[in-house]
Amino acid sequence: MEAFFQQLSAYGMAPVLIAVVFLLGWVVRELKENGKKDEARAKDLKDSMTAEMNAMAKRFDDHLAETNKKVDDLRDRVSCVERDYLPREEHYKEFSGWRTEINNIRDLLVSLFKDQAKKGGGA
Repeated sequence: MEAFFQQLSAYGMAPVLIAVVFLLGWVVRELKENGKKDEARAKDLKDSMTAEMNAMAKRFDDHLAETNKKVDDLRDRVSCVERDYLPREEHYKEFSGWRTEINNIRDLLVSLFKDQAKKGGGA
């Protein structure tokens, strides 16, 4: 390239300046084309990123809805268990009175049989 400019300089500065202007024009045109290509690539990247982020958001929303549904279902099941079954403390409190009554009935029956045995044996 240097040799080309040296040969042009033999004809004067005008041909050298014309060649430099031509080369600068060519470089500017290439830069503009590269800029347009870069803009197109950036737009494609932005579009693909937006599409992927939308898909991720949709998957997240679907997963969140499914999780919320499972949580609601479990909450309903827990409330049913709480409603249908006594807690352990209440269970023991409720049935401790029955146990005493059952023991008293057994003792009462035993004493009745002893009384009848005494009456029947002494008669």
